[in-house]
Amino acid sequence: MPLHNTQLVQQLAQLALALTAEKSHARLLEKMIDGCMAITNCDAGTLYTLDEHDPWLLNFTVVRNLTLGMNSIELPGIQYRSPDGESPKLVVAQTFLQQSTINIPDAYHCQQYDFSGTILFDRQFNYHSKSFLCVPLKDHEGEMMGVLQLINAQNDEGEVIPFSTHRQLLVESISSMAATALTKRKLLDAQRDLLEACTKMLARAIDRKSPVTGKHCENVPAIATILAQAVCEASDGPFADIQFSDEEFYELKIAAWLHDCGKIATPEHIIDKSTKLESINDRITLIRSRMAQYKQHLLILSLQNDLQQAVLNTRYQQVDDDLAFLELINKGGEFLSDEAIKRIEAIAKIKWTDHFGDSHQLLTADEAENLKIRRGTLNEQERKVIQDHIVVTQEMLAALPYPKPLANVAEIAGNHHECINGKGYPNGLTGEQMSLRARIMCIADIFEALTSPDRPYKKGMKLSQALTIIGRMVESGQLDPPLFRLFVESRAYMRFADSHMADSQIDEPDLATLPGLQSLTEAL
Repeated sequence: MPLHNTQLVQQLAQLALALTAEKSHARLLEKMIDGCMAITNCDAGTLYTLDEHDPWLLNFTVVRNLTLGMNSIELPGIQYRSPDGESPKLVVAQTFLQQSTINIPDAYHCQQYDFSGTILFDRQFNYHSKSFLCVPLKDHEGEMMGVLQLINAQNDEGEVIPFSTHRQLLVESISSMAATALTKRKLLDAQRDLLEACTKMLARAIDRKSPVTGKHCENVPAIATILAQAVCEASDGPFADIQFSDEEFYELKIAAWLHDCGKIATPEHIIDKSTKLESINDRITLIRSRMAQYKQHLLILSLQNDLQQAVLNTRYQQVDDDLAFLELINKGGEFLSDEAIKRIEAIAKIKWTDHFGDSHQLLTADEAENLKIRRGTLNEQERKVIQDHIVVTQEMLAALPYPKPLANVAEIAGNHHECINGKGYPNGLTGEQMSLRARIMCIADIFEALTSPDRPYKKGMKLSQALTIIGRMVESGQLDPPLFRLFVESRAYMRFADSHMADSQIDEPDLATLPGLQSLTEAL
């Protein structure tokens, strides 16, 4: 039924609001074609848009036909101009090329344009296309974006009639407004794509900066998204009423990609420190040289009759044993015992004066302190530098001017080293002071670090081993117990493992003995 004036005004107002508010590119196009069909009371409509890759092709983007009940159809695009410059006489092609509206009362009696494809369609679907209105779709700079085609306007009795001049002007106005909204949407989408690309570029640069980090910045978003999806799918428990919106998922993803951006400022020789004595190079080579010099000093003493041969041999053996000991502990594998610490201190006290009168010692004070690192390869100062990456991350993220949908990125990304018991860093926040998505990030970050198979200093853990360690962290009050339970019972960990972990790492954890689950069960 044709719209009366009051209905027409209401329809136009609703359509204008819908076009300006719509965030989805596809739904924007659908609303435009549906609105124009309603206002003109026509039976069918098609929206053609310019192909992104072929500059001479118009694609069928939206297809509607009320009589045939058709909401979409797969059809080949229309070549509106061939590479040699020839243009078909198709009404859509000519509308695009002329950049002006074409109104045809009866296609079957029109000799100016080629409607052979339309006639073939009509025969195939037992339809009759008669009146046509083709309107060019231009952006704010006058560049052609596509063509809006409406078919078979109808009167009150349902009879097909030509599109009136009044209705044509309305459609042209709507097309102009829709093109503006579409351009705005494209610009916003382009900005969003650019932001995401820059975010990923920074994260991948950090991953490439050091083999120690592997694909950490790339994998953490995948784990965080999977766990967030499990929260939304929970039908009971503490997360039963929680649903993250598309914007909140996107915000989490951006935060996850950026969560270690501060590592861009962390020196490579600290990130990559694979031995206790490594700085620009591994200083164990300097100690080897000094050991050799010391043995030469002992040999000179022996030749000067200041040292007996038996004593010399004993001293030689002790030097060799000490060097082997230092080379072993330099790797930072096993926990260093008190006896080992005392031995390092004893070696550091060995000094001698050469024949030039210069004084030497086997270990410098800095070398001795680094060798006495109890576990791992980092001393306290270096560990502080590593931990400071989160402070740099927070400073970098706090300096960005976020749009409203990304206002929580800094909080989500910057708190992934906090603990719910308030003993994390850098700010000592408690679980109540952290958002749910920040607590999700804590689990995602640790799970990826434990299971990653591409670290040069360790092998990726099996699932059962990684979940056991995380479970112990839950028991010690570091991680969120309900989130860990959901992570395990929803098998979110397995959804990540299937696509990101080696087959040799994937095993089934024993839920009956897994730490973190039992303590939570007892508490409940």
